Amino acid sequence: MADTGYKWDDAHSAFQKGAGNWTADAIADAATEAGDGLDCDEKAAVEITVTAAEDNTGAIDGDVTVSVLRDVDGTNYETVSMASYAANFRPVQNSTVYWSIVLSCAQWSKFNLSIENQSGQEIALTVKYKFATVTVED
Repeated sequence: MADTGYKWDDAHSAFQKGAGNWTADAIADAATEAGDGLDCDEKAAVEITVTAAEDNTGAIDGDVTVSVLRDVDGTNYETVSMASYAANFRPVQNSTVYWSIVLSCAQWSKFNLSIENQSGQEIALTVKYKFATVTVED
């Protein structure tokens, strides 16, 4: 595999809008939570990971949707129904599932996340991110 020149920093906990970090945070069924904005300025790429744990409270009958919402004017973000990128995954009863994506910062100068739980159960979410930079030689 070729060396891309990317230098990845350590993973950081993402923060929920107006709340603490997104570590093992319980999200109720039929609830949506949004994150604080992340700024890709002077970065090459960003990796986002979501860990969803279900504690055997009942059957899973739906999905969790992660939407990446692009900054549209320096203040507002895309609405969820118009998200540039969204993905679904199904939690597993009494288990943990992992979802990850890497985005090019050339296309995502600033963004936030919206996570909607339609799984039928409360899910404990952990959301993390890390940035990559590229060293430019003079």
